[in-house]
Amino acid sequence: MIQQFWKEGLFGNLDERYFRLIDRSGDISDEVEWGALDRAGVYKRFEAIFNNGANVRKEAYFDKMTHFDFKCLLPALLQVEDRMSMAHGLESRVPLLDHPLVEFAASIPADLKFEGGTMKQLIKTVFADVLPKALVERRDKMGFPVPLREWYSGELKDFIGDIFTSQSARTRPFLRSDNVLQNFTKEAPFSRKTWGLLNLELWHQMFHDRAAEWRTKAEQQPAPTDEYEPRSDPARL
Repeated sequence: MIQQFWKEGLFGNLDERYFRLIDRSGDISDEVEWGALDRAGVYKRFEAIFNNGANVRKEAYFDKMTHFDFKCLLPALLQVEDRMSMAHGLESRVPLLDHPLVEFAASIPADLKFEGGTMKQLIKTVFADVLPKALVERRDKMGFPVPLREWYSGELKDFIGDIFTSQSARTRPFLRSDNVLQNFTKEAPFSRKTWGLLNLELWHQMFHDRAAEWRTKAEQQPAPTDEYEPRSDPARL
C-alpha cells in the first residue's frame, strides 16, 4: 500500500491521495476490463461522502478520513470480521462502538488522538495505571493473515479452475478470467486479489445469473401483514 501511495500523486489534493490509499484496484489491472466499468463514478461517490459529511468537524484531514471509514469501511468490518469471527468462536478485535463513546471520541481534536504520532494515545493514557506496561508499550502486534495462495495451489486449485473456466465467468464483460488463472500463483502469499474476484464471480452466479428465478420466488411469497403470527413450532424459532 505504501509503495502504491508514494508512486504518484504524492502532492495532489487530499481527497485524491486518500482515495488512492484505500483503492485496492491497482493490482487487478490485468484481471479486470476497466473500460466496461464506471470507474470515474466510483470516485465521485467517494468524493461526495469524503467532503460532504454534515457531522464532520473538518478541522483536520483525519476527521474526513474517519468519517469515510465509519460510513463505508466499518459496516463491512462488522459484517465480515465481527459476525464471522463470533460464528466460528474466533476472538477478534473490532472497534469499541458504544455510541456515546464514539460521539465523544469524534469531538476530540485529531492532534490529541495521535499526540506524538502514537496510535491509541488516549486510551493508553487513560488506562496507564491499569494496563501492564508490556501491553501499553507493545510493538509486535500483528494480524493473522490467511495463506490463500497456498490453498489455491493445493486443495482449492481445481475449484478455482472450474469457476473461472466456466461459461458464465468467461462471458462477464468486465472479467478477464484467463488472466485470473494465469496470475493467481504469482500473487503475494497473503494477497486477497483472487479471493475477491472469486467471491464476486460466485455472487454473480448465485444471484445475478439467477435473477429471474429469485424474482419469481419473491413474487410467489405471500404479502406481509402487520399482524403478529406466533410460531408454534419450536424448531422454527
